[in-house]
Amino acid sequence: MKIKRERKRSLKTLWKALVVSFKIRSKLSLVVAILGFIMALLPSFTAIILQGLTNSIQKLYFNEDVFNEVVKYFSILICLFFIQQTYQYFQNLTKQYDTRAMNKYIKKKILTLKCEVDYKYIENYDNFKDKVAFAEMEAGKQMASSLQNMVTLLQALITFISVTYLLFIVSPYIVLALIVTSIPAIILSYRQKDETYIKNTKWNNENMLVFYTFYMSCGEYNLQEVRHFGLFDYIKNRWRKLAKAYCNQKNKMTTKHVVHNSIADFIRSAVYIIILFIIAYSIYENPAIGLGVFILVYSLSSRMQEVTANLLTGVVQLYGDIPYMKDFFSLDTLEKDRTDLSASILNDSSIRFSNVSFSYPNSTQKIFEGLNVSIKEGEKIAVVGENGSGKSTFVSLLCGMLKADGGTIEIGGKGIEENTAEIRNSISVVFQDFGHYEDTLRNNITISDKGRNAVDEEIIELTKHINSYDVIAEQPRGLDEQIGTFNKQTKDLSGGQWQKISIARAAYRRNAKIMILDEPTSALDPLAEAQIYRDFSSLTGNKTTILISHRLGITSVVDRILVFKDGRIIEDGNHKQLIKQNGYYAEMYQAQAQWYA
Repeated sequence: MKIKRERKRSLKTLWKALVVSFKIRSKLSLVVAILGFIMALLPSFTAIILQGLTNSIQKLYFNEDVFNEVVKYFSILICLFFIQQTYQYFQNLTKQYDTRAMNKYIKKKILTLKCEVDYKYIENYDNFKDKVAFAEMEAGKQMASSLQNMVTLLQALITFISVTYLLFIVSPYIVLALIVTSIPAIILSYRQKDETYIKNTKWNNENMLVFYTFYMSCGEYNLQEVRHFGLFDYIKNRWRKLAKAYCNQKNKMTTKHVVHNSIADFIRSAVYIIILFIIAYSIYENPAIGLGVFILVYSLSSRMQEVTANLLTGVVQLYGDIPYMKDFFSLDTLEKDRTDLSASILNDSSIRFSNVSFSYPNSTQKIFEGLNVSIKEGEKIAVVGENGSGKSTFVSLLCGMLKADGGTIEIGGKGIEENTAEIRNSISVVFQDFGHYEDTLRNNITISDKGRNAVDEEIIELTKHINSYDVIAEQPRGLDEQIGTFNKQTKDLSGGQWQKISIARAAYRRNAKIMILDEPTSALDPLAEAQIYRDFSSLTGNKTTILISHRLGITSVVDRILVFKDGRIIEDGNHKQLIKQNGYYAEMYQAQAQWYA
């Protein structure tokens, strides 16, 4: 029963892949594919014409009046040659288009998946990162190859049937011998495909580690450290060691496959020579059957060996690619994020965490256990604590990126899991890892609120209001300046400038009821940071505001401070109250004050 269900699932996967194969093809490619089913009969038809031409030339040699017949067969062969060449030209042309279309489809599929999948997978739930990496590096590539070959296999089947029929008429034993001697290659192909899939799955992490170690020696993000500490030789030697181990494994498998395939090819070639010898001897014994039979068998035997091997090997390979296809299509079954940009905005921005517990995917460690906190509408809250205390996790839960294991999270009295889109549209955020978008300054600011069509004067007024206008003023083309790493006209923005733009992006979202600022001053210099403190009320307005920061200077301008430690809120109050308590917050504040003493 289990085997039957697995076969049914495999057939559904193949059908889905075939539908995708036709869906991504261009109109020209579809026409060429359809014509290919007719062209599949061309080898058999050509062999028949060659047989007729050979017999006519033989008759002509014996002074029979068949010159017109020779010319006819020869003319047909010339026409078939041009038809074949023309078809091959368009076939090769469309193959290039289809390869690009397939690669585009796979890239788009992976990109869409990463943008739409439930955020728990981004945190590597169910080994999502390994699955995506495998899909990009192996499954996608194998699937692309399989999709391109599926139609080719159907065309090869037509060729196989027509060639088999003609050879069967000459001798059934020829057909039997050619098919039987192709079996070793088929068995090897199946085993090699299965072994390759298992090895690729097993070696995926080792392969990624090799690439990672290589780019460690030349990646821009750590090149200064590599040079300063003289780490190049260390990284190079480590890369060589890892690469050698990985390549040895791959080469060992490849060598074994080459040896086995060579033996299978020898068997096929040997029987081909024997068959031709038998036919030649038959003609010698009975010249009446004509040399045309030899030409027919000669051309079709090699063709049958080729098409039998290609067809059956292709079927086996296609069957072996099913696991790759299943892995790829299984990504479609993952839970999707509940995003709806047209969802309404909340009227009430009060926040309540009730007995919330949470642990990250693939981990049993509890980040939160029984977390309870209420935040009033319009209240300004600072969340502080050491690294790993749960501050950023608190933000991710509040934005609906992560889902609590237990308890409830409500905004405006609405559960966040049932109203994710509505709640997310009501929140504006400056994330700790904010985006650097290769686009104009204008678009980098306005993408947070696509429904708002602000004129340039409004954007400039906004940035002046929150002290980010200096970034725009320094650019030769102002808001039209193309910014980013790939901008060739001017240098990229500094980290502090990018952070100012991210703050402007959050402020631009006009209808947001809640603003979350996760380390909004981490890349700013002290003067710019102090200005953010002064502009805090202008930036946040009457929004409910949650500020996460390691720097405690800003805590003096908020209404209330939540002190996180080990996933718990250990202190709750305003700056003066917590200093007076002389607890954990006071200890952190005094330690930081010494930096500036």
